[in-house]
Amino acid sequence: MSNNEEILQFKEFSSFVNISFWHELAQMKLDVFKLSDKEVPINAYYSYSQAAQLDPYLCLEYNAFQPSSLDIKDLSLDKEQRPLLFKAPPKSLISNGILYNFNTKEDFKNTSKAKKLFEDLTKTIYADILSGAAEEDPSKLCQFLLMTFADIKNHNFYYMFGIPALSFSTPITTVGACQPLGSFFNENQLQSFKSGVQSLISSTSGVFVVKKSTSDQSTVELGKLNEWNKFYPNVADDAEVPIVAFCDPCNLPSNPGWPLRNLLYLLAVRHKVSKLNVICLRDQKGSLVDNSIVLTVHLPTETSTAGVADPNIIPKSVGWEKDANGKILPKSVSLASTMDPLKLAEQSVDLNLKLMRWRILPSLDLELIKSTKCLLLGAGTLGCNVARCLMGWGVRTITLVDSGKVSYSNPVRQTLFNFQDCVGAKGKDKATAASESLKSIFPAVDASGVVLSIPMPGHTVAEHLVDQTKATYEQLRQLVADHDVIFLLTDSRESRWLPTILGRQLNKIVINTALGFDTFLVSRHGQNVAHANENSSGDAKTTGSDLGCYFCNDIIAPTDTLKDRTLDQQCTVTRPGLSYMASGMAVELMVSLLHHPIQGRAPAETSTDIHSGSSTPLSILPHQLRGFLSHFNTLPLFGHAFKNCTACSQPLLDQLNSRGFDFVLEVLNDSSCLIKYAGISEQLATEGVSIDWDEDLLESSSDDE
Repeated sequence: MSNNEEILQFKEFSSFVNISFWHELAQMKLDVFKLSDKEVPINAYYSYSQAAQLDPYLCLEYNAFQPSSLDIKDLSLDKEQRPLLFKAPPKSLISNGILYNFNTKEDFKNTSKAKKLFEDLTKTIYADILSGAAEEDPSKLCQFLLMTFADIKNHNFYYMFGIPALSFSTPITTVGACQPLGSFFNENQLQSFKSGVQSLISSTSGVFVVKKSTSDQSTVELGKLNEWNKFYPNVADDAEVPIVAFCDPCNLPSNPGWPLRNLLYLLAVRHKVSKLNVICLRDQKGSLVDNSIVLTVHLPTETSTAGVADPNIIPKSVGWEKDANGKILPKSVSLASTMDPLKLAEQSVDLNLKLMRWRILPSLDLELIKSTKCLLLGAGTLGCNVARCLMGWGVRTITLVDSGKVSYSNPVRQTLFNFQDCVGAKGKDKATAASESLKSIFPAVDASGVVLSIPMPGHTVAEHLVDQTKATYEQLRQLVADHDVIFLLTDSRESRWLPTILGRQLNKIVINTALGFDTFLVSRHGQNVAHANENSSGDAKTTGSDLGCYFCNDIIAPTDTLKDRTLDQQCTVTRPGLSYMASGMAVELMVSLLHHPIQGRAPAETSTDIHSGSSTPLSILPHQLRGFLSHFNTLPLFGHAFKNCTACSQPLLDQLNSRGFDFVLEVLNDSSCLIKYAGISEQLATEGVSIDWDEDLLESSSDDE
């Protein structure tokens, strides 16, 4: 190195990762990558128009992940799902990179793995140089590696950037001081350069060849990097020093940015260049050339004259991003403090559900569950627990209906109430208090409470209350119409009649849950198909439209069972743990049912189907679940719909469809009419009753007397 030569120092990149990138990475991790740790192509950009006080930055934003470059097969990503197209901002260039997102912090901190990944990318860049691919696409010279670990549960992200730059065996040097571009060209050449440079930048990734015309001292010729041999066919014999230009992200007065290193390595290895002029283009204050500089550099002679490079010998490289103290250490960012608490809650709630799809249930349709609107008739012990379980599955719309007040005995068993809900003359309305409690637990849930007393058969309506009862009926009917799944969770038999027939009429999924002292029933009603419940076959399997409702096992009409009750009959006397079991079963049955291709019309399955395979990814689909806490047993059963049912048979549906509230009012005042309309009384009259008498037994009894 001569006295007028100095070692050339390059300004390395710093990383600038927009918060939007981490949000996008979190979503990609949950929905696309899951447990995959394969490499993922991403894009960043850097600007050659930096303000004087800023370092060169490699920037990543939300659109770093490209649908066209992702491995669709490995990442299960539909191209139509992510139509984002990456486009660098004005006066910026794209840098292609590879993301490795590790599943554990231990893998992320594995230095030997990091070293290998960096070496692999170095090999890729070196191979692109040797093959000429980097001349066809100079962006291949500025590739980067990003290693990440996404702690989504705590919204923390750890990362390391590597931007490999191939190293010469001896340092690159500069000859003399750098000079402004305006003094490197004469005035005419400068104008010629200005007129041609803008059109070349976008098509050349900011790298191009420059040659002063030998025939005309007023013009400058510009060309792409793959035209090097056309401009400089014989560097060794050419008296003129070659010129190359690149868009420089650095703003230091005499030092170029990081992208120049691999460009110089290419020229040395591919074209045996030992000396050249480098134009560092810097677009500052709206001018591309006024702040640009020209460097004259010497490349190590042993590299440039060694002949064809050996592809089996991988050169050394540098380029790991350093911290403020110059050490190669991971960086971290926490989004928890910058995020809306409601958004944090939504992401955290969905996290557990999305994790189910990674290993266990890839076919789990979380959006379907999330969009399902659930109506809970009853906000007591069952209603509270069903609501909590629905939120756990990600259901966002829950409406609770109840006419009761929160009493002091409720909070210990009804999980959405607390002591303050009981304080006062009568306590809060259960429906209102329960919906408020749901929102306090998870503000993103669309929970509402409706204070309403369900009209019931046998509960006579006074004449002055008919209009009010009709309004209540219309309100209940609209609620059923507006929801997808109806849960019957009330504490009396007759309060389930009107929701049952409305659910059948409006073709809704209806799930019934009832408690005994140590037994419970969970059942799904068959969805409506005209005259389907007249099927009297005894097949072991039945279609979903043939399944019986809550009343199909009875041949008597629902009536007023709330009159003349003793204290123990007025309260739900049941073992405390039973409601949790029944509530959980009811919600799990709903989720499984939603995943069947025909949902509410799915055939009934029993325990025998466990061996032949269930019809949903979650479980078999029983018609009924009968639980017995006394011997800790649950039986999946099924039952046909009864063609003369007092709640779901076709004759009653015909009455409701033709008469509407007038039919309902008749039932409320005299529930025995249900037997007539359902055809039960007629059937009994025509078929009669046959009894066999045991004459011997009668005679002996008579003798005893």
